[in-house]
Amino acid sequence: MYSFLKKREYGLIAPLQLKRAEITKRAYNLELSKTKELALFQRGGVSALQVDCTEQKYLLTGGGDGKVHVFDLDFQNRENKRNEPIGSCERGDRHKYAVTSVSWYPFDTGIFITSSHDTTIKVWDTNTMKPEYEFALESRVNCQAISPIASHCLVASAAAEPRVRLCDLNNGAFTHTLTGHSGSVLSCTWSTTQEFILYSGGDDRTIRVWDIRRAASCLMSLDQDNAVDRDPLSDTNFAHGRGVNGLVMTKDGQFLVSLGLDEKIRLWDTATGHNTFVNYGTAFRNRYYFYLTAAISDQDVWPPLLYIPSDDRQVLLYKLLDGQLVRRLKGAYGRVTSVATRHAFQEIYSGSNANDILIWEPSLEGTKILDEFEEDDLDAWSASDEEAEA
Repeated sequence: MYSFLKKREYGLIAPLQLKRAEITKRAYNLELSKTKELALFQRGGVSALQVDCTEQKYLLTGGGDGKVHVFDLDFQNRENKRNEPIGSCERGDRHKYAVTSVSWYPFDTGIFITSSHDTTIKVWDTNTMKPEYEFALESRVNCQAISPIASHCLVASAAAEPRVRLCDLNNGAFTHTLTGHSGSVLSCTWSTTQEFILYSGGDDRTIRVWDIRRAASCLMSLDQDNAVDRDPLSDTNFAHGRGVNGLVMTKDGQFLVSLGLDEKIRLWDTATGHNTFVNYGTAFRNRYYFYLTAAISDQDVWPPLLYIPSDDRQVLLYKLLDGQLVRRLKGAYGRVTSVATRHAFQEIYSGSNANDILIWEPSLEGTKILDEFEEDDLDAWSASDEEAEA
C-alpha cells in the first residue's frame, strides 16, 4: 500500500486509482468476521439472501421454513450480542414451503418480493412485514427477478413450467407470457443496462434472451459452441450439458455468468451472445435442482471477482475474466445456497441449508496482495471518464 501512497504523493496516479486500489485490496482479502454474527430464527436452512442496493444497509433473508427476515447491517455489536432481525413475517403470512428467491424493490427499501415452492410470488410491505400482493402460479416458482433499472414494474417468474410469466406490480396482474423453453425454467435475470431485455435458464439446457416488447420475444438461444452466428434460435443451441440454475450479470451489462447442473461456469458476451470460453476449472459443485444466487464484485474492484456458492460448503472466489480460483471461503456447516455482496464495505454474506449466515469481511492483515498488482491492472481502471464527470 505504501508504494501506491508514494505514487499518489508524487502525482503519478489519480485519486480515484488510489481509492480503487484500496477497495481491490480489501475485496481480495476476505476472512470470516470475528465481531459480527446474525441471530437466525429459521428452520430448514437459508435459501436466499439480498442486500438492498439503495442504502446497502438492510439484508433480506428467506428460509426453508417459508419465513422472511430483515436485518439492519449497521447494528453496533455491544456486549457480544448477536444482530437480531428488525423485521420478521408472522406465521400466518409466511410461505407454505421454502422461499426460493428474494428481491428488494430497486428504488425503495419499503417493498420486497419473494418466491416459493408453494407456487406463489408475494410482494411485501417492509414496514408491516405483511404481503400486499400475491401472484398465484400453477407451478412451483424456482425464482423471480425484477429489473434494477427499469421504468416498468414487471417481475419475471421462473417456474416448473416451460414459460416465463411477467407479473405487473402496478395492477397485481399477469401481463404476458414468454414461451420457448421445453422444460422447467430454473433461473432468470434482467439486463443491468437494457430495461426490456430478460435472460432465462431452463432444465432444457438452454439460456434464452428475450425482448419483452416484441411479439416474437425470444431473440436468441445461447450456444456453448457459439453456433448462434448460424442460427440464433436453433433447436441444437445448448448453453450447458444439463439445466441452468443460476444467472448473474455484471453491472455494466457486458457479461452474463451462468451456472449449470453440469457443474460448469460459463461467461457470455452479451453483445454477441458468444461463449468467451473462460475456464473456471473443476472446483464448482452443483447437483441440486435449486436456484443458486451468485454475485459479482463492484466495478471498483479490478480484476473483478466472481462469488459462487458451492455444494461442498464453500464460497468460491474467481477472477471473472480469466477464471483463476483466488480463494475458497470455508466455514459453512451445509451446502451454500446463496451469496450477497455489500459493495460499499467489501463484505460478503453467504447462507447455507444448515441454517447459518456467515459474514466475510476484509482482513486487516492482508496488505501484500495489493503491491503484487501489475501496472497494467492499475491502468485498466481508466479513471479519466469518471473524474471528468466529477
